[in-house]
Amino acid sequence: MQSGLEPESAALLQQVNSGPTPVLDHRDIAGLRAKMAAFMQACGPRALPVSAVRRRSLRIGDRELATIQYWPPANGSDPAAERVPPILVYFHGGAFTHFSADTHDAVARYLCNRAGCVVVNVDYRLAPEHKFPAALDDAYDAVCWVATHARELGGDSLKVAVAGESAGGTLSIALCLMAKERGGPPIALQIPMCPALTLHQIEQYPSWQTLGSGDYLLAKESIDAIRSLYLRQPQDQLNPLASPILAPDLTGLPPALVVTAQFDPLVDEAEHYGRRLQEAGVPVTYRCFAGTLHSFMIMAGVISLGYEALDLVAARVASL
Repeated sequence: MQSGLEPESAALLQQVNSGPTPVLDHRDIAGLRAKMAAFMQACGPRALPVSAVRRRSLRIGDRELATIQYWPPANGSDPAAERVPPILVYFHGGAFTHFSADTHDAVARYLCNRAGCVVVNVDYRLAPEHKFPAALDDAYDAVCWVATHARELGGDSLKVAVAGESAGGTLSIALCLMAKERGGPPIALQIPMCPALTLHQIEQYPSWQTLGSGDYLLAKESIDAIRSLYLRQPQDQLNPLASPILAPDLTGLPPALVVTAQFDPLVDEAEHYGRRLQEAGVPVTYRCFAGTLHSFMIMAGVISLGYEALDLVAARVASL
């Protein structure tokens, strides 16, 4: 294991790597989901107060899409309190196979409180029961619903941001590509955190070579499992909606805040995406947190740097 890890990240790695099985053991999906839900319960950020929470199923065509919706606490001393708040549509991570809106409830509450925004936490469909593009269809349809129901939510339809970590970051990027292709809905800001940008030829990125052994939460072998569980067929990995870095043209995408970590096997992909956005003329802020791990921001309860990352995200949403 490389030196340079900050102490809290090193301590977490030591704990998870001492277990009898890899962190992401996809041989038992039900067991993986239960284990990772317990992990989030133990490691997630503190749940800050919000003014209201509502579970709501969105009727999308012939299916129901579950969400948890949050409203920020009132702040009478804030001169901006009368403004119509932004809306953040949030997508949890979990390799497209685990986690849920419930496991990320504390993350959503934290961002709602800190950003002073409405948050819609989307419980998109998971693989292997629902393969690509089911999760992405849910993500896109959720943003379309939010854009048309912004007034009902008490938010600003022109200030809709999308964010997510890991697989949720991938979805937030891919739905921006879909929105560009389909002419809407308008998205004011994208915030991919530790996103996976490709399921194709990950070995092209040096960070996978140096950090992809499994010692840093993710292993190259886990990408093979995700391909088989998430994709309908091998050639789907060439679809830019599954591997967004393969999109030939990024012009016209929403402004971006890209957040990643030094010891994330995905860090080179995130840097590549940020560079391509810049080259395409898209306003982008790229922030790589030194000394820490993949998806550290959702583990803020044990990795303090996670709060710094969440506060960065919240400040950017609040600035809309």
